Order: sequence, then C-alpha cells, then structure tokens
Amino acid sequence: MNDAVIDQSNDSGTRTALGTLLIERGLINVQQLDDALRIGADTGERLGEVLVREGWTSEEDLAKTLADQWHLRYLERSAISFDGNALSRLSHEEATRLEALPMQFNDEGAIVVALAEPTDARLLALRSLLGDRIDCVVVAKSAIDAGLRSDLLVKNESGANVVGVEFTPPAADAAPDQRSDEPADEPQTPGLWNGAPAALGTTDVPAADGEATATDFDEVAKTLSDGLSSQLASLRAIVVEAESARERDSFEIARLTTELAERSTELTERSTELESRNETLKSMQQTLRDLADTLDQTL
Repeated sequence: MNDAVIDQSNDSGTRTALGTLLIERGLINVQQLDDALRIGADTGERLGEVLVREGWTSEEDLAKTLADQWHLRYLERSAISFDGNALSRLSHEEATRLEALPMQFNDEGAIVVALAEPTDARLLALRSLLGDRIDCVVVAKSAIDAGLRSDLLVKNESGANVVGVEFTPPAADAAPDQRSDEPADEPQTPGLWNGAPAALGTTDVPAADGEATATDFDEVAKTLSDGLSSQLASLRAIVVEAESARERDSFEIARLTTELAERSTELTERSTELESRNETLKSMQQTLRDLADTLDQTL
C-alpha cells in the first residue's frame, strides 16, 4: 500500500522541483520554464497548467513526472475504473474542491484515490476526510475533470448502487444529457455525484471533530503558497545570477578574443619585419661576395 498522505506530507524540503524534473527529462527547456513561471505569476495558474496549455508538454508526461516527484503510481486512462462503495466515501462537493476521485479499495483495504496534481494541502485534506489508509495515484487532469462532470454513481433496476463502473470520459461534443451511462428520468441519489459539480471552495459545511475545515485548508494552502513564492523568488535570483555570470563570461571571452587578435597582428608584423631583415642580410652578403671577387681579380 502506498500511504501517500503519511509519507509525502513531510518531505517537501527534499522533493525535487517539478520544473527541474521536466528539464532533466528533456520535456521542456529552461526558457519555457522561466516563461511558464512568469505567466503563472501573472495569471495565478499552476506551473503544469501553463505548460500543458502552451503545448510545451503533454498531460500524460506531466502526470508521470508529478507521480515520480511525489513517489506515487501513475495510472493510464484505460486503467481507471470506479467502485460505488469507494465513491460514496467522498461527496461531490469535496471531490470538486480537492480535485480528487476515490476509485476503489485495493487488496489491503486502502481506498485508492485518483488526483491530477498532489499537494501537501490536498493530501492532508484527503487524510482528514478518508483516514490514513489511502493509496493515491496520479492521472491526467482531463480524466479528473471528466469524472467530476459525470454522474459516476447510478442506480440499477433494483435500486442498488452499481459497483465497478468503468470510467469513459464523455466526448467533447456530447451534451450533458446525451451521455450513454446516464439513465433517463430516474431519481438521483443525493450526495453521490449527482447534479452539477459545485464550484471549488464554495462548500461551507460544518466539519465534524477531527475533520479539516475549509479554513484549515485555506491556511495550509496559504502557507504552501508563501513557501512556493519564496522558492520562486530564490529560483529567479539563481537565474539572474546565472545570467550575470554568463554575461561576465561572454565579456571575458570577447576580451581574450580581441587580445588574441591584437597579438596575432603584432606577430604578423614582426614576421614581416624579420623577413625584410633577412632579405637585407642576403643582399649585403651578396655585395660582400662581389667585393671579394673584385679584390681577387685585382690582386
């Protein structure tokens, strides 16, 4: 079992940054990371959202990298399926707020929860709602979004919950009332994924003892946001320093190149001067030989 909430909520200081992992895997370059961080700071979007929206990486590659960053399993779309008992553990409002879907129970009795982007605050909230025995897996964000828009729990003719519903995201051009898995004119079960999804952060239900409230979640999220802002500032300082070092190196290379060119010119001039002196010496030697011959003839 992968008790992700327990293991991963305490190692954020040692976890490699997402941007660094994406660069190391050759999925993006440094310029794209810097641009994405700048865009995210302006729009409030998360790094992964910007990278996917700009087409610089795919949802699948992003999800695989996030899974490795948090030491979680990555789940392909084709492997996603849901169990009604697991789904009933989390209300639609809670799932929408946390962007997480309880899928099924594994062989050890832990509830498997799918999410697109793990965060300390999100994992802490899931632990408060579902208990410590959870097995988090990472999936593509569009799969989570499609699941939140769908009625994953329906009723069969006997009125019992249908268990083991296979997840098939609705087609992009299909209207909400045209989904093949939605029976017409049947009563809906309140609280089990029926009705329109609630907006993130709009749930205001009093929490039971030991459960995380919306205020708790907001405080944790603010703390993490402040930490991320600090890390971003540090990253920008590193980038600025690296750029300054690159400029200094470029200036030094240009200076040495100029100096080398000047020395090369000086060497060429000295070589030309030496050749001229050699020619003069040869001429003087010939003159001396001619004088010697003349003296010999005279004597």
